[in-house]
Order: sequence, then structure tokens, then C-alpha cells
Amino acid sequence: MTYSVLAYDPLLGQAGIAVVSGSVAVGSRVPWARHGVGVVATQAYTNPALGPIVLEYLSKSYTAEEALRQALARDPSPAHRQVAVIDYRGDIAIHDGDWTPQWHGYVVHPSEPVVCIANLVKGPSVCEDAVEAFESSRGSLAERLIAAIDAAHRAGGDRRGDRSAALIVVGQTEYTPYYDRIVDLRVDLAADPVKALKKLYVAYTEGT
Repeated sequence: MTYSVLAYDPLLGQAGIAVVSGSVAVGSRVPWARHGVGVVATQAYTNPALGPIVLEYLSKSYTAEEALRQALARDPSPAHRQVAVIDYRGDIAIHDGDWTPQWHGYVVHPSEPVVCIANLVKGPSVCEDAVEAFESSRGSLAERLIAAIDAAHRAGGDRRGDRSAALIVVGQTEYTPYYDRIVDLRVDLAADPVKALKKLYVAYTEGT
């Protein structure tokens, strides 16, 4: 149904998530982020409440693993969920429910706080190519996340066909702590949402 790439850049103090799905308006329920706290993807048979619940536990100094465990304890059917978390310490926690649609799984970068998690996609190459593209790309955190989902899309993406995409990057802004979005873009429905998101990002950065 969905694939997401989450990353934390300790040098920039930014965290971000890019997500693509065969469902409409994936940005409304899968990606969650808070500067100084972390990023969360809650997907598969999505329970959107898990995103803010995990962030709330992280804000209370729970580790990524503890926050995820506490949130899932409040979920009526964890086996249907896929959740990935990266906190501002760079720690990663993942839940890959047994009842999520095949292929489902994840790939964690061996040395950077980066993870791709996916379900109902063409196969493991979706995540493998995403993480490799993130590692080999240059530019801002947002640009590296876009490169990652572009590679995942080209590897086959959602088995139903990709229909929506979103990108969120949080960090220090002139409005912190009340507004922390460096980038917050969504494509709710498109024949090629990754291409549309890339075009939207260019327009956003050019101020058009």
C-alpha cells in the first residue's frame, strides 16, 4: 500500500519523511514529524493515531523503541500495522506487523539514521534502492529524500500503482517552537505523484 523513507540529519538538526502510496492523500495520515523530537511513519492498515502518540512519548524522553512499544500497546491490532520511528538521537525503531500486505519489510542504512519501510510493493528492491539512492545523493535533506522515493518508484513502487505522495522536513525556523516545517508538500492524487512532487518541490524552492 505504501512506502516511506525516514531520515535524521544531526548536522542540520533536521528530520524528514517522504512517503508514496497507491492510496489517495497519503500525506494526511502516514507521515508525522516534530522538530527536536522525531519522525514517524504509520502505515499498512493505517492507524493514524500512532504517529502523534509516538511523538508524544518521544517528547517525554522515551527512547524510540520505548515510544513505539507504548504506542502499540494502545492499538487494537498491531499485527495490521507498519510503523517506523527515528528520534533526535538518531535511534531507529520499527514494527512490521505480520498481517501487513506482501511484500512487506524494511531496510535500515548501516551507518546513517535512515530507514525505508514498505508494504504491498513490488519487492525488497523498493526499499533497497531507496536507501542506496539516499546514501549516494547530495543536497538538502529534502532533496535526498526525494531522490530516495524516486528510486523506489522506479523499482516498482506500490503494486497497485502510485497515486499520492508527501514530503515533510522539520527543523529550526524563525517561528520555532510554534512552527517547525522546513518543507511540507503533498500530492493527494496524480498519475505520477513522485514526478508531481518533484515539480512541486522545485516551484516551492524557487518561490513560485
